[in-house]
Amino acid sequence: MSWLILAFASAVFLGFYDLAKKKSVQDNAVRPVLLLCSVFYALLMLPVLLTGHCEPLTLHDHLFLMVKSVIVGGSWLFTYSAIAHMPLSISTTIRALAPLFTIMIAVGFLGERPQVMQWIGIAVCVCSYIGLSLAGRKEMGHFFSNGWVVAMLLGTILAACSGIYDKLILQRMNFEPLTVQVWFSIYMCVVQFLTTMFTWYPTRKKTTPFQFRWSFLAVAALLIIADRCYFLAVSDSDALISIITVLRRSSVFISFLAGILIFKERKSKTKFFAMLGVVIGLCLISLGR
Repeated sequence: MSWLILAFASAVFLGFYDLAKKKSVQDNAVRPVLLLCSVFYALLMLPVLLTGHCEPLTLHDHLFLMVKSVIVGGSWLFTYSAIAHMPLSISTTIRALAPLFTIMIAVGFLGERPQVMQWIGIAVCVCSYIGLSLAGRKEMGHFFSNGWVVAMLLGTILAACSGIYDKLILQRMNFEPLTVQVWFSIYMCVVQFLTTMFTWYPTRKKTTPFQFRWSFLAVAALLIIADRCYFLAVSDSDALISIITVLRRSSVFISFLAGILIFKERKSKTKFFAMLGVVIGLCLISLGR
């Protein structure tokens, strides 16, 4: 199957994953939610490991997958926390900025040089985020000084780093996609367990109480499918990580509309045109390749 089709399929499931994630963390303690979602993810992937469908790995290989889990774990911590306190139509639009950061990282560390069309796309994205900040002030006060906006940006930067790292381990080091997904899920449980035990459990009575919700299982299931499509796409030797991340972030359409229609968030022409500008900018970035 074409890596472009796989990337688009990942985007569709990622959009519904964002809805389940919003339902899971809304008025809930974020860190135990992350832990249980990670546990469900690992349990659903466990049969793959037990039936011997994973390639054998060396200790050195396991260390690479541990590093991936730490990067993604940090990204999840920031983004889940932000989503719990922000309108979905704004938080997921910020999250769509990941391809922009991916290109910046590729330019700074991998020696890639964006073409003219990509620089135009970057400029469109920047202008769109200025518009988004104006729309966001009506719902969240001063946009860029809001701690949850900063958290969402930090989580997005880490997600971009994860995308570059995925290209390294899947294309250059030739890790098998299913093996990466299985061991990533296991190490993510360890990361989230340590985070929860040391940063939430000691002060749990003074923070937002935790509530178990069945949407945790939906989060895990949807993310497994989205990740499976994503890892298969990235592992293709012809795949371009900048285009894959652009296509994945088209999931913002689903999240944006759901925020307006399901979660009854504030409607705004400025917000709509800002979101549209982000998508156009990302498309220009993609076409530049």
